This record gives sequence, structure tokens and C-alpha cells, in this order.
Amino acid sequence: MIYELKYLDFVTQNAVYESRFVKHAFDPQSQTLFSYWTTETPQMSQLDFKVEMENWLNTSQKFKPLYLFDYCQDFVYPIVEEEQIWMAHLLNPGWIEIGLKKYAHVVPDEFISNLAVEQMFDEFFNMKLANQFEIKHFGVSEEEIAANWLWGKKIML
Repeated sequence: MIYELKYLDFVTQNAVYESRFVKHAFDPQSQTLFSYWTTETPQMSQLDFKVEMENWLNTSQKFKPLYLFDYCQDFVYPIVEEEQIWMAHLLNPGWIEIGLKKYAHVVPDEFISNLAVEQMFDEFFNMKLANQFEIKHFGVSEEEIAANWLWGKKIML
């Protein structure tokens, strides 16, 4: 969990977008957008979810990261299938357009074996878009492995 604290500190100190549900921070050195979802996500409405996804895309388009580190330890909003499809059609083409290369999705360890985590991103791949970025899911206990996969080396924040 040392990485969690480093990422949370980094995101908190360098937030380029912040709401009660999420903080996004961009590190120009590693060309990474860090997304840290808060414990407030259970209170998100469908409209809040859509607004946050649109803001995530806008933040991505502004900074054009090559890498995305999405920390979802506290993300508990239930994304229904219709929202998954909408999210994929919103984010996937936009992230491909800016040149995103890799997306590390960090979830609670108990979710990593849950098919829902994989199914959530099926629509991204079902779109069969050229230059599709890699997406890999990691448990919270695998944060360091996720970071090493994302950059191929350790990045000091």
C-alpha cells in the first residue's frame, strides 16, 4: 500500500481536475494521467457518472497522456451494461485519438477474479478500433506490478 499513499499524495498535490468523486493528476515526466476515485462514488447518480466520464475525457484531451493509472480501490458505483457501452463509446475513441498506449486498472483484490471487471472493458475491444491501447487489471496488492507493467520501469513521484 506504499504505492497507494504515494499516488494519493501525488494526485492530491497535483490535481488538474477534482470533484467529490475523483481526482485526476497529470505527471508530464512519465506522461501519465493518474485517476483516484473517492469513497463518495456510492453517492453518484447516473448524471454524476456521465459528467465524470466526460470530464475524464476532457482532462485526457487537454494533457494527452500516454499512460493511464486508474486507482479504483474505493470506486463502488454499479456501472450497468448500458452505461458500460456508453462509456466505451465515449472514452475509447478519444483515448485512442490522443495516443494512449496503456491503461492500468487497479481494483480491490477481491474483484480481480470477478468477470465483471473484464466484462466492463469488453466493449472497448468489441469496437475493434485501430491503435487500441492495452488494458490490464490489477488488484490493489499488485500496485507495484501495475506500475512496472505500465511504464516498464519504476517511476519516482
